[in-house]
Amino acid sequence: MSVAPTTRCWMLCLALFSAACNAQASAQSQTDDFIAVPPGSFMMGADGASLPPSITRGHGVNSDRPAQGDFDEVPAHLVTISHGFRIAAHAVTIAEFQRFDPKYRGNPAYPQYAAGISWQQATAYCAWLSRLTGKLYRLPTEAEWEYAARLHNRPPFFLGDGVPEWVQDWYAPYSAEPAIDPAGPVAGMFRVVRGGGLDFRRSKPGESFPALSPYFARAANRASMAPTYQTPTGNIGFRIVNAESTPMPTATAEPLFFQSDVKQVPDRITHGPDAAKPFYHLHPLFPDLGGRSMPQVGWRLGLARGLGINYHNSAVQVLPNGDVVAAYYNTPRDEDDPDQTVLVMRRRAGSEDWDMPEPWPYFADAANAAPVLWNDHGKVWLFWGFPRLIGAPPFAFTTSTDNGVTWSAVQFPHFPAPIGRYVSQPINSVVRTSDGTILLPTDSTGRDDDGNGSISAVWGSHDNGATWYDTGGRTAGRHTTLVLAQNGDLLGYGGKNSNLDGRMPLAISSDGGKTWHKQKTPFDPLQSGERPSVLRLASGRLFFVADYNPNNQKHLHRDGAYVALSSDDGKTWTQKRLPDLLTVGYVTATQGPDGVIHIVTSKNPTNYEIELNEAWVLQRGPAVPEPHSMKQLRTHTERNAAGRTLATSTTGIADDGRVLLEGAQIFYFADGTPQWTMRFHLGKKIGDEVLYRSKHSRAWTKHYEPDGTWTWTCYDRAGAVTATSHWRDKTLLDVQLPEAP
Repeated sequence: MSVAPTTRCWMLCLALFSAACNAQASAQSQTDDFIAVPPGSFMMGADGASLPPSITRGHGVNSDRPAQGDFDEVPAHLVTISHGFRIAAHAVTIAEFQRFDPKYRGNPAYPQYAAGISWQQATAYCAWLSRLTGKLYRLPTEAEWEYAARLHNRPPFFLGDGVPEWVQDWYAPYSAEPAIDPAGPVAGMFRVVRGGGLDFRRSKPGESFPALSPYFARAANRASMAPTYQTPTGNIGFRIVNAESTPMPTATAEPLFFQSDVKQVPDRITHGPDAAKPFYHLHPLFPDLGGRSMPQVGWRLGLARGLGINYHNSAVQVLPNGDVVAAYYNTPRDEDDPDQTVLVMRRRAGSEDWDMPEPWPYFADAANAAPVLWNDHGKVWLFWGFPRLIGAPPFAFTTSTDNGVTWSAVQFPHFPAPIGRYVSQPINSVVRTSDGTILLPTDSTGRDDDGNGSISAVWGSHDNGATWYDTGGRTAGRHTTLVLAQNGDLLGYGGKNSNLDGRMPLAISSDGGKTWHKQKTPFDPLQSGERPSVLRLASGRLFFVADYNPNNQKHLHRDGAYVALSSDDGKTWTQKRLPDLLTVGYVTATQGPDGVIHIVTSKNPTNYEIELNEAWVLQRGPAVPEPHSMKQLRTHTERNAAGRTLATSTTGIADDGRVLLEGAQIFYFADGTPQWTMRFHLGKKIGDEVLYRSKHSRAWTKHYEPDGTWTWTCYDRAGAVTATSHWRDKTLLDVQLPEAP
């Protein structure tokens, strides 16, 4: 039976009206259970009172929690909430979220709320609900969340749902200044998460996950995550606020020193040591506090808050401007602690000295791990993982096209097809094949076809990271390092905890990683705390670096390390011992455009960046001596597009062939006043170095003596000295600190 057009129109209108009524009814049910929060003031952050041992110990974490709370919870500061608002009594449930997104299925592990939601999905839900009801619904600000938690249950605990929840703010360090209706900085890379932990690791039988620990559910506790993090197996949810307005972010987060005062124009970066003469040079990497506490001494004397004492699993890359950048694990004490971050550090082109390291990127309360740096023809990629994060994908990544000053939003790999087992822990190599495919290895669980349980996965992208796929096979070792053979095959060298007839295995794939076959190499097998690195040099040779381990022993870094070169794609090798090193540990190597090979070590009492060339590996005899003179001095002025001077410096060619800084180098503020000033001789700093917060406010000064000692003095914004420390190279000699308040 046909239906008249007029009747059809009325039926459609009725259906639309009915749907609208149902949506309104659903919205009403979602906005009934709210708690009124009046205006008021409170102290936001850790208040300095010691937490009981029952809260700070155990709970599946690898070290005790700080008795006064985490470093990112201070300084405690006065916050005023000038407006009343209504906050939901519970996190948004699965059923509530499904009214917004019917495709959402929820995580059965968290049946009481919508888990695994991204910050972007949470804000889209708020916008949908606001349109539907004609009222303003949004995420709470970080201050509103903590204020409501403290108001209804006095500190230090919040006994609400006990689940991690997105809030509005970008994550950044606190300011000590009082604030009214703060909403965080105007930009960032990570959004704040409140109310619970993010990791699942247990450290002892019977202990609960960190995500369930009351320590991470405290009102003051802060976590953070990239706003795009969405996974069906995740645990992050959200609750909503009904208010008359939305506080706007106004703060400006201080940039990392790593991202500050960076030249963009390279200076003679292809000029380097004579390739025919052996070249070998060391740079110490990390500050050595001589056993002093990092929180009680290191952070107070000027090192970045959050910097730990355990650094390993290295990454290194030469940037397009000639700077060298390194990244490592960074943890307070033990690996996989929820406060573990990645750290980054920079050695500026022409300088002998590495800047002090800084924690970044940082998913607070979710152990970050395994950084990998890759210079992709001027586009720098940083990959990293998080092996204990609930719902973690194999890796995350971000990119920079301005030598690490700015970085893209954090991205997680999109897999259109199902993938196999993995550990969210990238390894130290990235390759691009002749057809443009990017290949990145990570650790894996499971076993290969021969029953070997120490294996790695390889992930591929045909479209520059827009989508990814599992290549299908698994290599012959954990922490496999990857390089392309001259015929296009994939060569996966060893890793740890695997061997073939007492030798390090080599896995070879001729089909893009779908299948692998094994053969033994001439190298010792590796065990815990050890990883090789391999790369294709500009000369066409393969370069290899790893530890000796003739007795196949675990955790005994005492046999030294070696480098090796092959001119026949790994059939034969020329090896040479690295002098005066116990180990290279979790090692990574790269080559700069001047031909110099850069190696960064871990697991040593003092870790180094090692610079060497092929001639040093192949020839006997001493290396080129340290430089003592300069020639071909040249002054550089770097300007922005508007012609404003950004930096001035002078470089010369030292008698060992390197291009080094000589004389004054100055970076400038926008108004033309100096921002960072220093002097060099043969690439080493001499005299006074000063960093300014503004043209009238010094952040710190460093004074360098000819004997290699130097003094570091830090200042607060009022100009008062906050710390004075004395160093020899990277080793702390002594420190004077004011009495803690």
